[in-house]
Amino acid sequence: MAKPRDELRRQMTLYATIGTTVVVEAITIALRFGAGADAVSFNKSAPLLLQIHHMFWSIPILVALPLTWRRSQLSGLLLGVALGFVFSDLLHHFLVLPLTVGNTGWHWP
Repeated sequence: MAKPRDELRRQMTLYATIGTTVVVEAITIALRFGAGADAVSFNKSAPLLLQIHHMFWSIPILVALPLTWRRSQLSGLLLGVALGFVFSDLLHHFLVLPLTVGNTGWHWP
């Protein structure tokens, strides 16, 4: 049987993963299709931190995660946010873009 702290971390991770995936993907879709921008033109004018795939934003969160492991809610939240960034990027490149523009859009500037 799982400890209450482990169960709380698991729940926070699940909710934060789903929430982050949905919110980040909604923002990505709105910026991509609502603004009518494609990655090539966006990368010509955007700062470097906005040009990287949002999957990479999970790296500093995952690096900080061990520092919070004793705090179940916080560690679950951080793990969920990091996983949400990863899932959103994968969802965007391997489901949304192929269905909408016909390719993964995965390229380097």
